[in-house]
Amino acid sequence: MHPTAQTTRLLPRQTRMIDASAGMRLRVVSGHFWLTQPNAAQDLFLGPGASIDLLQDWILIGADAGPRPAADAPSCYSEYLLMPLVEPVPRHGWSAAAWRAWRRWARRAAAATRNAWPSAVAK
Repeated sequence: MHPTAQTTRLLPRQTRMIDASAGMRLRVVSGHFWLTQPNAAQDLFLGPGASIDLLQDWILIGADAGPRPAADAPSCYSEYLLMPLVEPVPRHGWSAAAWRAWRRWARRAAAATRNAWPSAVAK
């Protein structure tokens, strides 16, 4: 599981728009959802444990209405998890501080060259 993945809860009949152009995997944790994707002929209906890979934006997910809870019961909700299809790549190589030091050195070198140029032409 992705270390920063958190579940999202929707109340019955609540909807959300998902932007997944970078690639996301949706897994249903609890409840039932319907999913509408652009250019798809039919909606998808997903139950607990179901998962699907999403590769586009403008995907609409909605929680099924489900049975109404008793008046004294807590609100029921459906829950899903979104995870990136590709894990973030760790940054290897130079640290941010090393890049800043290198850029500072490069700016100083460029400034020194600009300042030295008129005196070299005058000779």
